[in-house]
Amino acid sequence: MRAVKFVLGVAFSLFAVLSVSAQTKSFKFHGNPDYYLQTQSEYAFKLVDEGLDTFPPVVGAPIERKLTLYNLDALLHDTRNDNSEAFCNFVNSRVTKLLADLEKPMKRGVRVYKIYNDAFIVRTKSATIAFDISRCRCRGHKDPIVPTELVQKIVAKCDVMFLTHNHGDHVDSHVADLFIAAGKPVVATPNILVNKAGVTHRRIEGEVEKFDLTLRNGKKLNVAIFPGFQGKLLNNVYVVTTPEKYTVCHTGDMSGKRNFKWLATVKDEAPKIDALIVNCWTGRIDKVIEGFDPRYVITGHENEMGHTIDHREAFWYSFAKLADVAYDYVITAWGEWFTFK
Repeated sequence: MRAVKFVLGVAFSLFAVLSVSAQTKSFKFHGNPDYYLQTQSEYAFKLVDEGLDTFPPVVGAPIERKLTLYNLDALLHDTRNDNSEAFCNFVNSRVTKLLADLEKPMKRGVRVYKIYNDAFIVRTKSATIAFDISRCRCRGHKDPIVPTELVQKIVAKCDVMFLTHNHGDHVDSHVADLFIAAGKPVVATPNILVNKAGVTHRRIEGEVEKFDLTLRNGKKLNVAIFPGFQGKLLNNVYVVTTPEKYTVCHTGDMSGKRNFKWLATVKDEAPKIDALIVNCWTGRIDKVIEGFDPRYVITGHENEMGHTIDHREAFWYSFAKLADVAYDYVITAWGEWFTFK
């Protein structure tokens, strides 16, 4: 009985505190439209966060999930929210949830996490593989979108990082230093972090480069690098097979017709690809997907906050581009993951 009274007392006190908080919050919006929109964004970001938890990534998407992602599009295309407290709280919440899942044991299957933008982690029982982790920034702001302390915790969970091309939203010297200091491999194109000891530069122009990469736990990854480009910029396309024989591919920002020369032979040069991580804005995404012929397509690069809003590709844009693609696709927001076996 005493325990019941204690629980009821705590519950009543909490209700009283919440009630007072709601009563003391000012809702005097007349004559102050900026405050009105700021408050609206706070509530909307919290609801989107809850919606993403309630309707997690699946092939295609139910209408409730699409509504959640489309509302996130609207929030992220209003530049008043760039680097706002509500936006930062949303990102922190998403990445913290991702970290909580990384803490859990992985027994079987493969899990693909989207941190932010085109930063992904691929995880199996024996390996945790990072691609293009960068803290990034909103357009016109100096503060990182993904806080440094959260990035440090993410790096601690990873075994290796692959860097696709030399752009700041994909390459972060501080993140590379964290991997190097921990004795973890960093693989990059020859023009990335050129003088940084500890970075392994790999690229054979015009050919596929294949090699085994041994991790600190003694496990080996089978790696194939295809010589991709973003326009004229070197862009390694990594195809990585884990000890469990799951194969994933990250295309970075591969785009342009120069890549189509070798796309026709990928099926012959690489193992069957389980998950293709492809940037959503690449030209002829249908041809890119057909070239790799994956089990699942997972898009990246939606709502890159360093861009102007006309180049912050929306989630609805990804759904529209993939509507007629004859492959299973999964569209993920920040701090989400997709698991398959």
